[in-house]
Amino acid sequence: MIFIDTSAFYALEVEDDVNHSIARSFLLNELRSGKYGILVTSDYVLNEVLTLLRIRCGVKAAISFYRKASASKSLKIVWIDEEVFREAMKYFMRNEKYKWSFTDCTSFAIMKLLGIKYVFTFDRNFEQAGFNKLP
Repeated sequence: MIFIDTSAFYALEVEDDVNHSIARSFLLNELRSGKYGILVTSDYVLNEVLTLLRIRCGVKAAISFYRKASASKSLKIVWIDEEVFREAMKYFMRNEKYKWSFTDCTSFAIMKLLGIKYVFTFDRNFEQAGFNKLP
């Protein structure tokens, strides 16, 4: 399994993003091959992506992304429940030296609870939390 973070989704969607070509190459050459297994994200990550796309690119871009993500047969969306929320709070409260968003903490919690070691992201916070950032 591999977790997909906001920065990766955004880079895939926005052609003028600095990481777009790297993200596309990773998607086409690594993820589509099944090398990392199931693709996982969360409703909180989707919330971030939708908001970012709407603000920077407009509502049509956000809706287009949502339609692709929700129709994908290869993407598992984990919905934040009380167990994940409580685990995220542990990350949030114990790491004062890092400026992790609560959404990042929910992602760390999901990864921990599901045993996911790899994350498709351009955000170094995941390395700080002990996960393997790709590409």
